[in-house]
Amino acid sequence: MAAATPKPVPSAARPAARWDGRQVLFDVQDAERSVACAISLSALQDLSEVRRFKPADLLKCFEATRPRIEAIALGKLRARSAEPTGLLHIWSDDLAEPAAAPSPPPAAAG
Repeated sequence: MAAATPKPVPSAARPAARWDGRQVLFDVQDAERSVACAISLSALQDLSEVRRFKPADLLKCFEATRPRIEAIALGKLRARSAEPTGLLHIWSDDLAEPAAAPSPPPAAAG
């Protein structure tokens, strides 16, 4: 049986991404938890293959590629053995490997 792919959170339910001058900050949903994430300017530019410098353009680029960015973030999150502390960062190096479909978190015992 194939693993279920997580359903995307409707855009109206997600907090808006924001530019802090160095990176785009956003949240990703993993099961019942929200995880604070950031993607570097260089990673976002590499992903879009376009160099953009205005914050509004960066946020538009982020929103256009958000599904892939969230898949990368979920892949990194689920590959960790420990719970994340602080921001989960996405760097240009994280784009080198195609993101595999993230597996769902293990079911809670109980």
